Amino acid sequence: MTPELRHIVDDAYRVFSGYELHRTLTVCHCNCCMTEETERELIRTPLRKISSHLLAEYTNSAHDWDDGPVACQMRYFLPRYFELLAEDDPPDSMGVDICLRRMGNAGWRAKWPSEEVDLIDAFFDALMVASLSRLDLSLWPAGWRLSFDLTDVLTLVVTAAGDLGRVLAVWDKAESPGAAVHMAALRDRLLVSGGRTYLHSAYLERSHDREADMIGAFLTRPEVNQRIEVAFFEIEDPRLQKILSDGMLS
Repeated sequence: MTPELRHIVDDAYRVFSGYELHRTLTVCHCNCCMTEETERELIRTPLRKISSHLLAEYTNSAHDWDDGPVACQMRYFLPRYFELLAEDDPPDSMGVDICLRRMGNAGWRAKWPSEEVDLIDAFFDALMVASLSRLDLSLWPAGWRLSFDLTDVLTLVVTAAGDLGRVLAVWDKAESPGAAVHMAALRDRLLVSGGRTYLHSAYLERSHDREADMIGAFLTRPEVNQRIEVAFFEIEDPRLQKILSDGMLS
């Protein structure tokens, strides 16, 4: 976890400290969702001690939304969500992408206090910056690829109703060569269809076409080619150079 993320996570525990859990949670108890024993364990476990696996039970079993008890429960857990995401241990069986999807129903930017809204925006900013430094590689049949797919963070922001334009601006201002490497890598995820150039993500299809198009437009700007070319000569690792080269658009 970067120092900036650590500061924001600590601040989240302070900002959201006024929310508490009561005797029950608003969750589904069907055979595919949360057992009553798991619910009791989640309630009695101190917030900072809740494991990723245990919080994932809440993520995957809390389906309904209201602006009263449910919103309070989500905000109680939110600092722990932030902390686990910052530690790359997302509390969701599906991974990072839609870990905060319930916030998409919250209307939080209009309804929650400004201090909470500002902190959420700051978290997404810092998570993006931290993710751009992740240049570890994995060998695939098609060659070397980045182990971390930035699509996950972008999808997280969109499905949580975050400010995508703001996060893209953070990416644009971030230091190269990491920012440029991720730009090149993500160009491989772009699709062209029906006059659209958009980021392919299963979680963005249909309901988030506008955001997928925004990311496509961001990545196909002429200045991105220029950044990729400059980064190519700043990096000595031939595997990363190959990713940059492959990401150039003619």
